[in-house]
Amino acid sequence: MPIEEKQLKAPLAGMTTKTRNFHFNAAALAFFLISVILHCWDIGEMPPGIHVDEAAVAYNAFSVVKTGADEHGFRYPVFFKSFANYQDPVLIYSLLPFMEFCGMEKWSARLPSAIYHLLASVALFFLVDRIIRSRWISLASAFTFSLLPWIFPISRTCIGGYMPMLLGFVAAMLFTLGFVGKKSILTAIPAAFFLAFAIYSHHPGRPMAAVFMLMFILSFNVLLLKRIKPFVVFSVILGILVMPMAIYVLGNPAALTNRFNAISVWRDNPAPLEVVIRIAHRYIEYFGPQFLFISGDGNYAHSTQKTGALFIFLAPFIVLGIIHLAMHMRRNPVYGFLLLLLVSYPVAAMLTIGHRHGTACIVGSIYWMLAAAVGAKKIISMNKKIRFPILIATAVLASVEIPRYFNDYFSEYRSSSRWIFNATVYDAVEKAFELRNDNETIHISRFVFFPAMPQPDFKPEFYVVLLFLGKIAPQRYLREGIPPEIVRLYSHPPQGRGLLIRLDKLVLPDKNGNPSVVSDYEPMPERASLLWNLPTPSGIFVQIYRFSQ
Repeated sequence: MPIEEKQLKAPLAGMTTKTRNFHFNAAALAFFLISVILHCWDIGEMPPGIHVDEAAVAYNAFSVVKTGADEHGFRYPVFFKSFANYQDPVLIYSLLPFMEFCGMEKWSARLPSAIYHLLASVALFFLVDRIIRSRWISLASAFTFSLLPWIFPISRTCIGGYMPMLLGFVAAMLFTLGFVGKKSILTAIPAAFFLAFAIYSHHPGRPMAAVFMLMFILSFNVLLLKRIKPFVVFSVILGILVMPMAIYVLGNPAALTNRFNAISVWRDNPAPLEVVIRIAHRYIEYFGPQFLFISGDGNYAHSTQKTGALFIFLAPFIVLGIIHLAMHMRRNPVYGFLLLLLVSYPVAAMLTIGHRHGTACIVGSIYWMLAAAVGAKKIISMNKKIRFPILIATAVLASVEIPRYFNDYFSEYRSSSRWIFNATVYDAVEKAFELRNDNETIHISRFVFFPAMPQPDFKPEFYVVLLFLGKIAPQRYLREGIPPEIVRLYSHPPQGRGLLIRLDKLVLPDKNGNPSVVSDYEPMPERASLLWNLPTPSGIFVQIYRFSQ
């Protein structure tokens, strides 16, 4: 038995195998239940409001359930046109049973992402165990992965297919290492399936799958010649599975290019040297402490901004893990593969104009956790006088850091993130639909939006929130758009009976250009009575009035 295994089992030496298994299973069950509770607790209201991308994903799934077509009338598309871009298919199609049996609600739209994250964490357990052969470290790694600040906030939304993409990459790596290790053709089939699954799940999956394949070939080049049959099976099946995407893209290239063109580092046509500097700067950012351990993703919808993408207590494990990988990569191609993946993980993110774009490189969360697991195995193998204080210090830090993060997420972030999820307007519109009688029209002041809404059809984005909140039948929307007798932009004087959503005052520039608070910025309907009043952080109230003209 290797010395590491002896040391790992030493504390349990006095126990029978049955007792050890009982303790492990009990710990695994406890960790899993904790993770499930954290993922599902109040998922319909936290984060508050709803992001327009969430509404688009949910409504398109709802539309497919009811009509077999998306919001634009395309039947069972490979990609779903959404605003000026496209949504990937896996998450939307995953929502279909939830929309069918649970209805179009926030919680039912968000729950599949949480489930995918939990599944990815379970898959990570098996991946870590395959690499380091320690089920206790594998369990700790999987549990930590399920709670990472890099991933957890996104797993409670349906903003995009990030969580199925993570599951795809974890499972693809697990089965890829499996078919290389066992020379197994049968294992090569799920490896190809899950990599294709990641490719279809979300747009960063495409470049990262290419990186995955390149690093795999570079790491196992000689060994692959001895495993040529499973590798050929893997490659052929992967090619067959991505062929529908390739055919679709040939006819609709915008499905892949629109999003990237909008966020690429060269979108403003900089000089070539400036492009190189931007890419290099962004690449370095993703290995820096600001992103990894201090504030994480720069997008407030994806991060509380008070915690890094990774927990700080992982740092010593990661450092030792990377050192161990580098020292043994020549003898162990699995270590070389992991190290190359870690070095190249920011490839998709470093080409985007934003800084600390954590979702574009979210696959890196897998590789950092694997490096930490390797480091943990190395620490366990050290002398007791060395490893004991390290493990105690890490446990103490983790017992403080993890609860503090979740306390912040479920308390302060609940209120501070309202603006990014349009929560104030969302709450008002949702309340208006609850208060609306059958013969009433909901009128929304254009000044509720910033900047003021110019389009009567609420384009380019907010229309889909109205479709979601109003549960407007897709058949009807395909025929006539948003029914004006249900909800419309306010103009004076309104006709008939209805509800009005407006702000009690606005801050507008006076004749000298200085900000001035005004309350009579638009005429009110006659005989309007106030039904509902919601304060905003700025002190302005969002109000709902009922009127009859």
